[in-house]
Amino acid sequence: MLAVGAIASVVRPVYGKDTIYQLAVPEIGNVAIIQKGCPDGAHSSVAWSVPSWAVETYLWWLCPSLASEPGEHVFKGVNRLRRRFFSDAPDTLDGIIFHNDLCGSDLRPCPKMGRAVEIGGNRIPPPCIWIMPERGQGPAFNWDGRRQRRFPAVLLSAFNVDAGNASVLTGYIGFHQGVRGIRTTVASRFGPGRLTTFRSSK
Repeated sequence: MLAVGAIASVVRPVYGKDTIYQLAVPEIGNVAIIQKGCPDGAHSSVAWSVPSWAVETYLWWLCPSLASEPGEHVFKGVNRLRRRFFSDAPDTLDGIIFHNDLCGSDLRPCPKMGRAVEIGGNRIPPPCIWIMPERGQGPAFNWDGRRQRRFPAVLLSAFNVDAGNASVLTGYIGFHQGVRGIRTTVASRFGPGRLTTFRSSK
């Protein structure tokens, strides 16, 4: 992102502290990227805090495990994030990202390979991005995906995706709190007219 001018600077984490990258993004401000492992691990989904300097904050899952399909990994992580969302924890995320060097390989085929760019001699597809809900009055929290964030378009611009097309590659997470429990929706977008949605019954 720095090489293509999508961000102005990056402050890398200090060894021994939380793995949080501070990105200076023109016209937005400081964006926090919290790096974690596979989303189905407790530490990778709930053991984090939002820096005071962050305008937007994203959890980036770098998951090397092939034990499950990416969607299954993500849904397990979202379930953990849901419990935190409805807890007394003070921090919330603006979004989540799932991507590592396996994405687009024979081991983890990607439907977005048509938009891949060459990085380090390899063809790399755009990452999967989902916008998280915002706390507030329920019972629906981003259930229909109306919440907008600015950083996803910046990240996708590094893959030659213009701002007008960023929305067709940005999914969303929604929660709905009802008498029978809390439902979850995970909507993933892979391009124009290419949307998959999974909704839990509770």
